Amino acid sequence: MRPRAARTQEFVLRWRSEADPGFREIVRQQWNFSPPQTTREIEDYQVDLASVKVLELVIVPDIGGGNTSASLENLQLA
Repeated sequence: MRPRAARTQEFVLRWRSEADPGFREIVRQQWNFSPPQTTREIEDYQVDLASVKVLELVIVPDIGGGNTSASLENLQLA
C-alpha cells in the first residue's frame, strides 16, 4: 500500500426495498485525492426511503487499480 498517494476514489450508495429485488442508486461519486492538499472527503446526503431492506455502500479506493485503501470514519443513519 502506498500511503497518501494521488488517486481517484469512487463510492456508490444504493438501496433495495422489501418489494424490489434490484438495487437503486442514491449517489455515485468520484473524488480526486492529491496529497498533501486533499486527503479527506466529507459527504452529507439526506434522502427519504421507505421499506428499506438493504442499504449498501461500495468504496473503490483507487479506480486506476492502485494498491491503496480507504477508510470510513463515520456513517450515521436515522
